[in-house]
Amino acid sequence: MYQHGLIGGTFDRVHAGHLRLISEAIDNCEFLEIWITNDKIAHRKDWRCWTEEKRRSEIAEKLTLKQNEKIIFGSLEDNYGPATDHPTADVIFCTSETKSSCDQINEIRINKGMKPLEIIIVQHAKSENGGTISSSKIREGLIDREGREYLSEETLKYSRHITEDVQLLLKEPFGILHTGPEEDPTIALKSAVESMNGKESLVSVGDVTTWALMEIGRIPDIAVIDGMTKRSPWARANEIDRSRYDKVIQVHNPPGSITSDLIHACESAVVQLRLGRKTIVIVDGEEDLAPIPLHLSLPLGAVVMYGQPKKGVVARVTDLNAKKNCLEILRSMKREGH
Repeated sequence: MYQHGLIGGTFDRVHAGHLRLISEAIDNCEFLEIWITNDKIAHRKDWRCWTEEKRRSEIAEKLTLKQNEKIIFGSLEDNYGPATDHPTADVIFCTSETKSSCDQINEIRINKGMKPLEIIIVQHAKSENGGTISSSKIREGLIDREGREYLSEETLKYSRHITEDVQLLLKEPFGILHTGPEEDPTIALKSAVESMNGKESLVSVGDVTTWALMEIGRIPDIAVIDGMTKRSPWARANEIDRSRYDKVIQVHNPPGSITSDLIHACESAVVQLRLGRKTIVIVDGEEDLAPIPLHLSLPLGAVVMYGQPKKGVVARVTDLNAKKNCLEILRSMKREGH
């Protein structure tokens, strides 16, 4: 048993891998210091990182009372923190990808005439597809914090149909409603766009929403349209400039349904998004339920906008709760053949 251990990292969206690292460290030393990257460094790495305070509180919440009694937190302001000068620490815990930093710390300590730290490498936690669970994959929207895929083969395989229970779930809009007159949708859209920080990916669902965004000079990174509004053909649908998109996907999706083809189309559009390319999905049928597979595919921080009849436009940020809610809704729908 070691006496005084050190751990450093960003610890964004605390996941199974983080908890394995911390728990193994606690089990192998009498006292543990957890040094968390400060906001300046974390946000330079990825603007979507949570605040240091939130990341620290999440760790404390997920540990037992007994575990919390063995730790203290510090704010990490550079690559090494106190490790190069720490007078009482005798061990540092890391993963294979951060081992080189620990080696550098020991080199500095030796040059100062200090005893090197014992380095213990903790194995990564694995996702259900065998890959490593990481905060970057979680921020990219690929897996949850336990390593489960949002779009598994099972999810992609089946078409689904709405039920009365699901209709009740969808009755209230998820997200923030930006109000504006129905005769001029650009007013609500301007409010919605101004609420963004400018770094988010922008996704529109619906012809009116897509058209209005183009009118105010914002080309959605992904647009999903069906040529209709309020389930009737919309005369201005042809004004949507499809030439502004790198890829056009056409898909069939009946009203009240989320077909396997629509899920694949949304996933394909997000793949293009990650490559910096814009996609428009043209639905033969109805696109009203497209936000569900979109949220499941999108990286965290993306904003999905769609019209709310006679009220304005709803803007919903893709976050962990949005993905969880959409997965629950999809699983509640009636699967084709069942």
